[in-house]
Parts: sequence; C-alpha cells; structure tokens
Amino acid sequence: MIIRPGALGDTLLMLPVLRELEGKATIHFVGREPGLSHMRDAVFHAMDLERAGWHRLFSDLSCFSEPPSLPVPGADRVIAFFKDENGTIGQNLKGFFPNAPVWVFPSFPPKGGEIHVVRYLADCLESAGLPINSDEVMDNAGRHPLICGPWASERRDRMVFHPGSGGPHKNHPPDFWLDIIQKCMKISRFSRLKPTLLLGPAEASLQNFFSRHKDLLTPVKIHFCPEKEMLLRILGSAARYLGHDSGITHLSGLMGTPTVALFKQTDPVQWGPVGPRIQIVHGRKADRELIERITTAVNSV
Repeated sequence: MIIRPGALGDTLLMLPVLRELEGKATIHFVGREPGLSHMRDAVFHAMDLERAGWHRLFSDLSCFSEPPSLPVPGADRVIAFFKDENGTIGQNLKGFFPNAPVWVFPSFPPKGGEIHVVRYLADCLESAGLPINSDEVMDNAGRHPLICGPWASERRDRMVFHPGSGGPHKNHPPDFWLDIIQKCMKISRFSRLKPTLLLGPAEASLQNFFSRHKDLLTPVKIHFCPEKEMLLRILGSAARYLGHDSGITHLSGLMGTPTVALFKQTDPVQWGPVGPRIQIVHGRKADRELIERITTAVNSV
C-alpha cells in the first residue's frame, strides 16, 4: 500500500512511478482528489484519504475503546509520504498493520537538492523493496504519454494558456500574460489555432480580468473550472500548452501535449513536468527578454 496525499500536481508526479510498477506489484493507493482520479487506471485500488475512516490515521488511538481499523484488509508493506515530525502517523500505521513493514518518508526531497520529485519517489519505493529503478522511471516518463484515452485528438486545433496556479509566488502578472498570449497567437504557424484560457479555483479574480480584456484576445475562449472530462478534452486537442508550475501543467505534460512550463520561483530541477514534449522557461523578471524566450519555446517544443 502506498499513501501519498497532496494537491493535483503532487499526486500526478506519483503517476510515472505507479506506471512502472504495473504488472510488478499490486498497489493500493491512497491520496486526495482531484489527483486521485488520474491514478485509478494505474493501480489495483485507489482510495480517498478524506473518506471511509482514513482520519483514524491521524488520531490518538488510545482514545478508542476498541482498536479501530482502516478500509484495507491487509498489506505486504506500507509506504507513506508525510511530514510526520512527532511520529504519530508511523506509529499508527504500525498499529494498523502489525504484520507488515512500514516506511514513512518525507513528502518531498530537501529543498535545493538536485533531485527531481519523481526520482525521489522512485528511490524511496526502491529502498522499501519494490521492484523499481529510478533511471528507468525517468527515462520512460520522457518517452511517451502516461495518461492516454479518448481525449487525445488527431486534430489539435487549440493554443491553451493557463495563466495561474495555486501559489501566487509562482505566477507572472496578468498584464504580462496579455502580452504573451498576443505574441504567441501572432506566430504565423499558430495563427489559425483557437486561443483557449484555462482558469481554476485559484484564478477566480483572473476570470474578471481576462473577461474585461477579451477584445484584445478575440476570439479567445475562457473555461473556468472545467470538469475533469472537459479539461482532458481541451488538453488533448491542444497543439501547444503554456502555463505556470501547476497541477494542470503537469497533467498536460503527462498527456503528451506539447507543453511549455513557466517557472518563476519554484525549482524546475525538482518540480519540472515530465512527458515526451516539454520545454521549461525559468525567469523571475517579466520583461521583453522573457517573452522572447517563451515564444521561442512555444515555437520549438
């Protein structure tokens, strides 16, 4: 059993590891939505940490009159990724699974370390005895899409932009995005693509901004908080995708969509999206030079 809670991007970075374990191990995976739904095809059983009694994992078990249980019948080994400073989660897991070895790893590698999160996750699972090799995981993640389905379209007729993320420190200002979108749509080979903006819950304020400036972006289509199937169809029909370091950017890369990821303050060495067609543009200053690097990446990815 593998337990890894987290936001969309954190969960999606587990997918290359789970794909590598297909046919090698029977995985019960515990995580959180919205990322959990993308794990279901890669594991034997996917469970939502927010449901079905998983809160007991964080409880003081001495408060229960009878020993509680978790919604898993058993496990050969238990591997969890948590910030568990006082050891409560580790001790509880050992109580719930007394006959299985338990490993609790930090959720992420140390900041500033020269290791990608996907490689870190693979290394942790290998050290816990699973049949996996981090070099193979990274190599395979860069060779072909890991999220496949009926959403992929032979007619890729969109240019998709995601001008936000869950962390304001990651984001370039909306005025800068107006310039980026206009410059990208002026690239001659993309002039016939449909400009499409993806906005999630964290970008509610941007919806008003881009709606007010829609005359500058005609005929842009704005999608606010699309459901999973619509989101996948949009990304699957994109000739190019451009976005910040976000969960949607990771999703685009894993689907094989030609993806340009903008990194402002987060570290692309650790957090760069994985996939067969990825370009990363790292820069903090929203200036003309950065726009030139972005349009070059969009043109060449």
